[in-house]
Amino acid sequence: MIKTIAALFVLTVFLAGCVSSSVSRPDVSIDAEVARLKQQGFRQVTRTSDGTRILRYSGRISSAVECRTGSNSFARLPSRQRTADGQTQTITLDAYLQLSPGSDGILRNSGRDGIYIVTIKTRERGGSTTLTGIKFGPRGQATSRSGLTCRAA
Repeated sequence: MIKTIAALFVLTVFLAGCVSSSVSRPDVSIDAEVARLKQQGFRQVTRTSDGTRILRYSGRISSAVECRTGSNSFARLPSRQRTADGQTQTITLDAYLQLSPGSDGILRNSGRDGIYIVTIKTRERGGSTTLTGIKFGPRGQATSRSGLTCRAA
């Protein structure tokens, strides 16, 4: 019971640290979108009889996501970086996408579903490690408590 309450508390704090908003994506053929995502490192897991595609990505952060701080422009993050105060950050991405085209083979904004999770592992000079996560959907973006905003590219 205590473990369940603790897990719910951690999940609530994590989700409260992110602010999400909607991003509109252009209509495109399902084949063109799958090809674009494969170039970003996604792999197709399955294809259903109605044309829905399931794709997955897990690894170092890639060009599939772009981030910014404050009002700066969105840009790709390096998978490893050193902060001004000497901390080392390793940034990874886990994403699962469900792309459901219309009967005409065109993928519309409403046909995109899934989740992107950006994880930033920070190793401090003393050796301790902290994890920060940013969760958003393929039509959205989210901002961490530290002010880093990420979205699907």
